[in-house]
Amino acid sequence: MNFLLKLLDPMGRTDDKAPEPYRFTPESRSWVVPIGLGIALLVVTLVLALNGDGEHLFSKRFYFSYLTAWAFCLSVSLGGMFFVLIQHLTKAYWSVVVRRISEVLMMNFPILAILAIPIILGMHDLYHWTHEGLYVVGGPEYDAVLAGKRAYLNTGFFLARLVFYFAMWIYISTRLYRLSIDQDVDPQPGRGAAERKTSAWGLVVLSFTTAFAGIDLIMTLDPHWFSTMFGVYFFAGSFFVIHATIVLAALFLQRGGYLRKVITVEHYHDLGKFMFGFTVFWAYIAFSQYMLIWYGNLPEETIWFRERIEGSWVIVSLALLFCHFLIPFMMLMLRSAKRTKGMLYAMGFWFLLVHFMDLFWLSMPALSHHFNVEMIDITAWLGMVSLFVGLIVLRAARHATVPYNDPNFKASLAFENA
Repeated sequence: MNFLLKLLDPMGRTDDKAPEPYRFTPESRSWVVPIGLGIALLVVTLVLALNGDGEHLFSKRFYFSYLTAWAFCLSVSLGGMFFVLIQHLTKAYWSVVVRRISEVLMMNFPILAILAIPIILGMHDLYHWTHEGLYVVGGPEYDAVLAGKRAYLNTGFFLARLVFYFAMWIYISTRLYRLSIDQDVDPQPGRGAAERKTSAWGLVVLSFTTAFAGIDLIMTLDPHWFSTMFGVYFFAGSFFVIHATIVLAALFLQRGGYLRKVITVEHYHDLGKFMFGFTVFWAYIAFSQYMLIWYGNLPEETIWFRERIEGSWVIVSLALLFCHFLIPFMMLMLRSAKRTKGMLYAMGFWFLLVHFMDLFWLSMPALSHHFNVEMIDITAWLGMVSLFVGLIVLRAARHATVPYNDPNFKASLAFENA
Protein backbone atom coordinates (compact mmCIF):
# COMPACT_ATOMS: atom_id res chain seq x y z
CA MET A 1 0.00 0.00 0.00
CA ASN A 2 2.82 2.45 0.77
CA PHE A 3 4.32 1.82 -2.68
CA LEU A 4 0.92 2.42 -4.27
CA LEU A 5 0.38 5.66 -2.37
CA LYS A 6 3.85 6.87 -3.33
CA LEU A 7 3.14 6.05 -6.94
CA LEU A 8 -0.23 7.77 -6.82
CA ASP A 9 0.97 10.80 -4.88
CA PRO A 10 4.64 11.79 -5.14
CA MET A 11 4.06 14.48 -2.51
CA GLY A 12 4.21 11.73 0.09
CA ARG A 13 1.96 13.54 2.54
CA THR A 14 -1.63 14.55 3.16
CA ASP A 15 -3.05 18.03 3.69
CA ASP A 16 -4.40 17.99 7.23
CA LYS A 17 -4.74 21.79 7.34
CA ALA A 18 -7.40 22.05 4.64
CA PRO A 19 -10.52 23.90 5.82
CA GLU A 20 -13.43 21.58 6.58
CA PRO A 21 -15.53 22.50 3.49
CA TYR A 22 -12.66 21.49 1.21
CA ARG A 23 -11.69 18.20 2.81
CA PHE A 24 -12.48 15.00 0.98
CA THR A 25 -12.98 12.11 3.40
CA PRO A 26 -14.62 9.26 1.52
CA GLU A 27 -15.41 5.92 3.10
CA SER A 28 -12.87 3.22 2.36
CA ARG A 29 -15.37 1.38 0.18
CA SER A 30 -15.45 4.41 -2.11
CA TRP A 31 -12.09 3.34 -3.45
CA VAL A 32 -11.85 -0.31 -2.36
CA VAL A 33 -14.96 -1.37 -4.29
CA PRO A 34 -13.98 0.12 -7.69
CA ILE A 35 -10.37 -1.06 -7.35
CA GLY A 36 -11.54 -4.56 -6.42
CA LEU A 37 -14.10 -4.56 -9.22
CA GLY A 38 -11.52 -3.32 -11.70
CA ILE A 39 -9.01 -5.99 -10.76
CA ALA A 40 -11.71 -8.67 -10.90
CA LEU A 41 -12.86 -7.56 -14.36
CA LEU A 42 -9.30 -7.48 -15.66
CA VAL A 43 -8.77 -11.00 -14.31
CA VAL A 44 -11.95 -12.07 -16.12
CA THR A 45 -10.51 -10.42 -19.24
CA LEU A 46 -7.36 -12.52 -18.92
CA VAL A 47 -9.40 -15.68 -18.48
CA LEU A 48 -11.47 -14.87 -21.56
CA ALA A 49 -8.23 -14.19 -23.44
CA LEU A 50 -6.66 -17.59 -22.76
CA ASN A 51 -5.96 -19.04 -26.17
CA GLY A 52 -5.51 -22.70 -25.47
CA ASP A 53 -3.72 -23.36 -28.75
CA GLY A 54 -0.36 -24.07 -27.09
CA GLU A 55 1.43 -21.45 -29.19
CA HIS A 56 0.17 -18.15 -27.76
CA LEU A 57 -0.97 -17.70 -24.16
CA PHE A 58 -3.46 -14.95 -24.95
CA SER A 59 -5.65 -14.35 -27.98
CA LYS A 60 -4.91 -11.53 -30.39
CA ARG A 61 -8.26 -9.99 -29.49
CA PHE A 62 -7.09 -9.49 -25.91
CA TYR A 63 -4.28 -7.15 -26.91
CA PHE A 64 -6.57 -5.02 -29.08
CA SER A 65 -9.24 -4.86 -26.37
CA TYR A 66 -6.64 -4.00 -23.74
CA LEU A 67 -5.04 -1.33 -25.94
CA THR A 68 -8.41 0.32 -26.58
CA ALA A 69 -9.27 0.38 -22.86
CA TRP A 70 -5.80 1.62 -21.91
CA ALA A 71 -5.87 4.33 -24.60
CA PHE A 72 -9.22 5.49 -23.21
CA CYS A 73 -7.73 6.12 -19.76
CA LEU A 74 -4.61 7.64 -21.32
CA SER A 75 -6.69 10.11 -23.31
CA VAL A 76 -8.56 11.21 -20.16
CA SER A 77 -5.27 11.89 -18.34
CA LEU A 78 -3.85 13.74 -21.33
CA GLY A 79 -7.02 15.80 -21.57
CA GLY A 80 -6.71 16.62 -17.86
CA MET A 81 -3.18 17.90 -18.32
CA PHE A 82 -4.18 19.98 -21.35
CA PHE A 83 -6.94 21.53 -19.25
CA VAL A 84 -4.56 22.42 -16.40
CA LEU A 85 -1.90 23.88 -18.70
CA ILE A 86 -4.37 26.03 -20.58
CA GLN A 87 -5.98 27.38 -17.40
CA HIS A 88 -2.57 28.43 -16.06
CA LEU A 89 -1.49 30.04 -19.32
CA THR A 90 -4.70 32.03 -19.76
CA LYS A 91 -4.79 33.01 -16.06
CA ALA A 92 -8.39 31.81 -16.03
CA TYR A 93 -10.09 32.34 -12.69
CA TRP A 94 -13.47 30.73 -13.43
CA SER A 95 -11.90 27.26 -13.49
CA VAL A 96 -9.94 27.40 -10.23
CA VAL A 97 -12.65 25.58 -8.27
CA VAL A 98 -12.66 22.64 -10.73
CA ARG A 99 -8.94 22.62 -11.55
CA ARG A 100 -8.01 20.22 -8.74
CA ILE A 101 -10.20 17.56 -10.37
CA SER A 102 -8.17 17.73 -13.58
CA GLU A 103 -4.94 17.89 -11.57
CA VAL A 104 -5.84 14.58 -9.92
CA LEU A 105 -6.75 13.08 -13.30
CA MET A 106 -3.44 14.06 -14.87
CA MET A 107 -1.48 12.26 -12.15
CA ASN A 108 -2.31 8.83 -13.60
CA PHE A 109 0.75 8.58 -15.85
CA PRO A 110 2.95 6.45 -13.52
CA ILE A 111 0.15 3.88 -13.26
CA LEU A 112 -0.47 4.07 -17.01
CA ALA A 113 3.22 3.45 -17.67
CA ILE A 114 3.07 0.23 -15.63
CA LEU A 115 -0.18 -0.83 -17.29
CA ALA A 116 1.46 -0.38 -20.70
CA ILE A 117 3.52 -3.56 -20.11
CA PRO A 118 0.91 -5.92 -21.70
CA ILE A 119 0.90 -3.68 -24.79
CA ILE A 120 4.66 -3.93 -25.07
CA LEU A 121 4.54 -7.71 -24.56
CA GLY A 122 1.85 -7.99 -27.21
CA MET A 123 3.52 -5.79 -29.82
CA HIS A 124 3.97 -8.70 -32.23
CA ASP A 125 0.20 -9.29 -32.23
CA LEU A 126 -0.75 -5.62 -32.29
CA TYR A 127 1.68 -4.08 -34.74
CA HIS A 128 2.26 -5.79 -38.07
CA TRP A 129 5.41 -3.75 -38.66
CA THR A 130 7.23 -5.66 -35.86
CA HIS A 131 7.44 -8.80 -38.03
CA GLU A 132 11.05 -9.13 -39.17
CA GLY A 133 10.14 -11.08 -42.29
CA LEU A 134 8.68 -7.92 -43.81
CA TYR A 135 12.14 -6.45 -44.22
CA VAL A 136 13.94 -9.41 -45.79
CA VAL A 137 14.45 -8.43 -49.43
CA GLY A 138 13.28 -11.22 -51.69
CA GLY A 139 11.55 -13.04 -48.83
CA PRO A 140 7.92 -14.20 -49.05
CA GLU A 141 6.75 -11.53 -46.59
CA TYR A 142 8.83 -8.64 -47.93
CA ASP A 143 6.90 -5.36 -47.90
CA ALA A 144 8.54 -2.49 -49.78
CA VAL A 145 6.25 0.13 -48.19
CA LEU A 146 7.07 -0.89 -44.62
CA ALA A 147 10.75 -1.31 -45.49
CA GLY A 148 10.74 2.36 -46.42
CA LYS A 149 9.30 3.27 -43.02
CA ARG A 150 11.64 1.12 -40.96
CA ALA A 151 13.76 4.05 -39.79
CA TYR A 152 10.72 5.18 -37.77
CA LEU A 153 8.76 1.95 -37.36
CA ASN A 154 11.15 -0.27 -35.45
CA THR A 155 10.78 -1.72 -31.99
CA GLY A 156 13.76 0.02 -30.40
CA PHE A 157 12.77 3.50 -31.55
CA PHE A 158 9.12 2.85 -30.69
CA LEU A 159 10.00 1.93 -27.09
CA ALA A 160 12.38 4.88 -26.81
CA ARG A 161 9.63 7.24 -27.91
CA LEU A 162 7.19 5.69 -25.46
CA VAL A 163 9.67 6.15 -22.59
CA PHE A 164 10.23 9.78 -23.65
CA TYR A 165 6.50 10.50 -23.79
CA PHE A 166 5.86 9.16 -20.31
CA ALA A 167 8.97 10.78 -18.87
CA MET A 168 7.79 14.19 -20.07
CA TRP A 169 4.17 13.63 -19.02
CA ILE A 170 5.18 12.47 -15.55
CA TYR A 171 7.60 15.35 -15.07
CA ILE A 172 5.20 18.08 -16.20
CA SER A 173 2.20 16.72 -14.30
CA THR A 174 4.18 16.08 -11.09
CA ARG A 175 5.75 19.54 -11.15
CA LEU A 176 2.41 21.32 -11.63
CA TYR A 177 0.70 19.13 -9.05
CA ARG A 178 3.46 19.79 -6.52
CA LEU A 179 3.23 23.56 -7.09
CA SER A 180 -0.55 23.45 -6.64
CA ILE A 181 -0.40 21.34 -3.46
CA ASP A 182 2.42 23.45 -2.01
CA GLN A 183 0.31 26.55 -2.55
CA ASP A 184 -2.36 24.97 -0.34
CA VAL A 185 -0.10 24.42 2.65
CA ASP A 186 2.40 27.25 2.16
CA PRO A 187 1.05 30.10 -0.01
CA GLN A 188 3.74 31.96 -1.95
CA PRO A 189 3.08 34.74 -4.52
CA GLY A 190 5.67 33.38 -6.97
CA ARG A 191 4.06 29.99 -7.51
CA GLY A 192 1.56 31.28 -10.05
CA ALA A 193 4.42 32.51 -12.25
CA ALA A 194 6.19 29.16 -11.87
CA GLU A 195 3.04 27.34 -12.95
CA ARG A 196 2.67 29.55 -16.01
CA LYS A 197 6.33 29.14 -16.93
CA THR A 198 6.07 25.35 -16.75
CA SER A 199 2.78 25.44 -18.65
CA ALA A 200 4.29 27.57 -21.44
CA TRP A 201 6.91 25.06 -22.52
CA GLY A 202 4.88 22.14 -21.23
CA LEU A 203 2.01 22.84 -23.61
CA VAL A 204 4.36 22.70 -26.60
CA VAL A 205 5.87 19.43 -25.41
CA LEU A 206 2.46 17.98 -24.54
CA SER A 207 1.03 18.88 -27.95
CA PHE A 208 3.81 17.14 -29.86
CA THR A 209 4.01 14.09 -27.59
CA THR A 210 0.23 13.61 -27.60
CA ALA A 211 0.08 13.80 -31.40
CA PHE A 212 2.95 11.36 -31.87
CA ALA A 213 1.64 9.03 -29.16
CA GLY A 214 -1.67 8.83 -31.02
CA ILE A 215 0.21 8.06 -34.23
CA ASP A 216 2.49 5.45 -32.62
CA LEU A 217 -0.12 3.65 -30.54
CA ILE A 218 -3.20 3.78 -32.76
CA MET A 219 -2.39 4.83 -36.31
CA THR A 220 0.44 2.33 -36.78
CA LEU A 221 -1.97 -0.54 -36.11
CA ASP A 222 -2.46 -0.17 -39.87
CA PRO A 223 1.12 0.72 -40.85
CA HIS A 224 0.43 1.17 -44.57
CA TRP A 225 -1.96 4.03 -43.87
CA PHE A 226 -0.96 7.51 -42.81
CA SER A 227 -2.63 10.82 -42.02
CA THR A 228 -0.98 14.06 -41.01
CA MET A 229 -4.15 14.97 -39.08
CA PHE A 230 -4.36 11.84 -36.98
CA GLY A 231 -2.41 13.32 -34.07
CA VAL A 232 -4.80 16.30 -33.93
CA TYR A 233 -7.74 13.88 -34.12
CA PHE A 234 -6.40 12.00 -31.07
CA PHE A 235 -5.99 15.31 -29.21
CA ALA A 236 -9.53 16.34 -30.16
CA GLY A 237 -10.88 13.16 -28.60
CA SER A 238 -8.88 13.74 -25.41
CA PHE A 239 -10.10 17.29 -24.98
CA PHE A 240 -13.63 16.21 -25.94
CA VAL A 241 -13.83 13.72 -23.08
CA ILE A 242 -12.06 15.64 -20.30
CA HIS A 243 -14.77 18.26 -19.75
CA ALA A 244 -17.40 15.55 -19.43
CA THR A 245 -15.16 13.76 -16.92
CA ILE A 246 -14.74 16.94 -14.85
CA VAL A 247 -18.52 17.48 -14.88
CA LEU A 248 -19.19 13.93 -13.69
CA ALA A 249 -16.54 14.14 -10.98
CA ALA A 250 -17.93 17.46 -9.73
CA LEU A 251 -21.49 16.13 -9.69
CA PHE A 252 -20.45 12.98 -7.80
CA LEU A 253 -18.60 15.11 -5.24
CA GLN A 254 -21.65 17.31 -4.73
CA ARG A 255 -23.92 14.29 -4.39
CA GLY A 256 -21.60 13.16 -1.60
CA GLY A 257 -22.01 16.50 0.18
CA TYR A 258 -18.77 18.14 -1.01
CA LEU A 259 -18.30 21.48 -2.78
CA ARG A 260 -22.02 22.24 -2.89
CA LYS A 261 -21.46 25.97 -2.43
CA VAL A 262 -18.18 26.02 -4.33
CA ILE A 263 -18.97 24.67 -7.79
CA THR A 264 -22.06 26.53 -8.98
CA VAL A 265 -24.30 26.46 -12.02
CA GLU A 266 -22.04 29.16 -13.51
CA HIS A 267 -19.09 26.78 -13.55
CA TYR A 268 -21.21 23.99 -15.01
CA HIS A 269 -22.36 26.42 -17.67
CA ASP A 270 -18.77 27.05 -18.78
CA LEU A 271 -17.94 23.34 -18.72
CA GLY A 272 -21.05 22.76 -20.81
CA LYS A 273 -19.81 25.35 -23.29
CA PHE A 274 -16.55 23.42 -23.65
CA MET A 275 -18.45 20.16 -24.07
CA PHE A 276 -20.49 21.73 -26.85
CA GLY A 277 -17.49 23.48 -28.42
CA PHE A 278 -15.30 20.41 -28.57
CA THR A 279 -18.14 18.34 -29.97
CA VAL A 280 -17.95 20.69 -32.93
CA PHE A 281 -14.15 20.72 -32.93
CA TRP A 282 -13.97 16.90 -33.02
CA ALA A 283 -16.46 16.83 -35.90
CA TYR A 284 -14.46 19.48 -37.77
CA ILE A 285 -11.20 17.52 -37.43
CA ALA A 286 -12.90 14.22 -38.32
CA PHE A 287 -14.54 15.71 -41.41
CA SER A 288 -11.37 17.54 -42.47
CA GLN A 289 -9.34 14.33 -42.30
CA TYR A 290 -11.96 12.46 -44.33
CA MET A 291 -12.44 15.25 -46.86
CA LEU A 292 -8.72 15.68 -47.60
CA ILE A 293 -8.23 11.95 -48.09
CA TRP A 294 -11.39 11.68 -50.21
CA TYR A 295 -10.28 14.63 -52.35
CA GLY A 296 -6.75 13.27 -52.80
CA ASN A 297 -8.17 9.85 -53.76
CA LEU A 298 -4.86 8.04 -53.25
CA PRO A 299 -5.28 4.27 -52.78
CA GLU A 300 -2.75 4.09 -49.93
CA GLU A 301 -4.79 6.69 -48.00
CA THR A 302 -8.38 5.77 -48.89
CA ILE A 303 -8.07 2.10 -47.89
CA TRP A 304 -8.34 3.00 -44.18
CA PHE A 305 -11.69 4.73 -44.65
CA ARG A 306 -12.89 2.13 -47.12
CA GLU A 307 -12.68 -0.52 -44.41
CA ARG A 308 -14.85 1.65 -42.17
CA ILE A 309 -17.55 2.76 -44.65
CA GLU A 310 -18.05 -0.57 -46.38
CA GLY A 311 -19.29 -3.78 -44.83
CA SER A 312 -20.39 -4.07 -41.19
CA TRP A 313 -18.13 -1.28 -39.87
CA VAL A 314 -20.34 1.29 -41.62
CA ILE A 315 -22.77 0.82 -38.72
CA VAL A 316 -20.20 2.23 -36.28
CA SER A 317 -19.22 5.01 -38.70
CA LEU A 318 -22.85 6.17 -38.94
CA ALA A 319 -23.28 5.77 -35.18
CA LEU A 320 -20.30 8.07 -34.60
CA LEU A 321 -21.80 10.69 -36.90
CA PHE A 322 -25.01 10.74 -34.88
CA CYS A 323 -23.80 9.88 -31.38
CA HIS A 324 -20.48 11.74 -31.35
CA PHE A 325 -21.69 14.87 -33.12
CA LEU A 326 -25.35 15.38 -34.04
CA ILE A 327 -26.97 14.24 -30.79
CA PRO A 328 -24.64 16.10 -28.34
CA PHE A 329 -24.69 19.10 -30.70
CA MET A 330 -28.48 19.30 -30.53
CA MET A 331 -28.72 18.45 -26.83
CA LEU A 332 -26.18 21.05 -25.68
CA MET A 333 -27.07 23.84 -28.07
CA LEU A 334 -29.44 25.67 -25.73
CA ARG A 335 -28.13 27.80 -22.87
CA SER A 336 -30.55 26.14 -20.46
CA ALA A 337 -29.12 22.70 -21.24
CA LYS A 338 -25.64 23.82 -20.18
CA ARG A 339 -27.06 25.04 -16.87
CA THR A 340 -29.09 21.92 -16.06
CA LYS A 341 -27.21 19.42 -13.92
CA GLY A 342 -29.39 16.52 -14.97
CA MET A 343 -28.68 17.16 -18.63
CA LEU A 344 -24.93 17.53 -18.04
CA TYR A 345 -24.95 14.36 -15.91
CA ALA A 346 -26.56 12.36 -18.72
CA MET A 347 -24.36 13.90 -21.42
CA GLY A 348 -21.25 13.25 -19.34
CA PHE A 349 -21.87 9.51 -19.45
CA TRP A 350 -22.82 9.80 -23.11
CA PHE A 351 -19.47 11.47 -23.89
CA LEU A 352 -17.54 8.69 -22.15
CA LEU A 353 -19.42 6.03 -24.07
CA VAL A 354 -19.01 7.62 -27.51
CA HIS A 355 -15.33 8.35 -26.87
CA PHE A 356 -14.79 4.66 -26.21
CA MET A 357 -16.79 3.90 -29.36
CA ASP A 358 -14.48 6.23 -31.29
CA LEU A 359 -11.33 4.50 -30.01
CA PHE A 360 -12.89 1.10 -30.74
CA TRP A 361 -13.61 2.28 -34.29
CA LEU A 362 -10.03 3.47 -34.69
CA SER A 363 -8.41 0.28 -33.42
CA MET A 364 -10.50 -2.80 -34.05
CA PRO A 365 -10.75 -2.79 -37.87
CA ALA A 366 -7.01 -3.56 -37.89
CA LEU A 367 -7.92 -6.85 -36.21
CA SER A 368 -11.11 -7.78 -38.05
CA HIS A 369 -12.86 -6.51 -41.17
CA HIS A 370 -16.19 -7.50 -39.61
CA PHE A 371 -17.66 -5.46 -36.78
CA ASN A 372 -18.49 -7.36 -33.63
CA VAL A 373 -18.32 -6.68 -29.91
CA GLU A 374 -17.17 -9.47 -27.63
CA MET A 375 -17.39 -9.79 -23.87
CA ILE A 376 -13.62 -9.30 -23.57
CA ASP A 377 -13.95 -5.81 -25.06
CA ILE A 378 -16.46 -4.80 -22.40
CA THR A 379 -14.65 -6.38 -19.43
CA ALA A 380 -11.32 -4.82 -20.45
CA TRP A 381 -12.84 -1.33 -20.69
CA LEU A 382 -14.98 -1.51 -17.55
CA GLY A 383 -12.13 -3.12 -15.63
CA MET A 384 -9.65 -0.42 -16.61
CA VAL A 385 -12.11 2.39 -15.88
CA SER A 386 -13.15 0.91 -12.52
CA LEU A 387 -9.54 0.52 -11.47
CA PHE A 388 -8.82 4.13 -12.35
CA VAL A 389 -11.88 5.44 -10.55
CA GLY A 390 -10.73 3.75 -7.35
CA LEU A 391 -7.16 4.99 -7.69
CA ILE A 392 -8.36 8.54 -8.39
CA VAL A 393 -10.58 8.54 -5.30
CA LEU A 394 -7.69 7.21 -3.21
CA ARG A 395 -5.39 9.98 -4.44
CA ALA A 396 -7.99 12.74 -4.15
CA ALA A 397 -8.55 11.93 -0.47
CA ARG A 398 -4.96 12.95 0.36
CA HIS A 399 -5.40 16.62 -0.49
CA ALA A 400 -8.03 19.34 -0.55
CA THR A 401 -10.70 19.14 -3.22
CA VAL A 402 -9.89 22.68 -4.41
CA PRO A 403 -6.74 24.86 -4.48
CA TYR A 404 -8.17 27.04 -1.71
CA ASN A 405 -5.08 29.27 -1.39
CA ASP A 406 -4.87 30.09 -5.08
CA PRO A 407 -4.89 33.90 -5.52
CA ASN A 408 -7.90 33.62 -7.86
CA PHE A 409 -9.91 31.25 -5.68
CA LYS A 410 -12.27 33.88 -4.28
CA ALA A 411 -12.85 35.30 -7.74
CA SER A 412 -13.69 31.82 -8.96
CA LEU A 413 -16.23 31.36 -6.15
CA ALA A 414 -17.97 34.58 -7.22
CA PHE A 415 -17.79 33.85 -10.95
CA GLU A 416 -20.89 34.61 -13.03
CA ASN A 417 -21.43 34.24 -16.75
CA ALA A 418 -22.12 37.46 -18.60
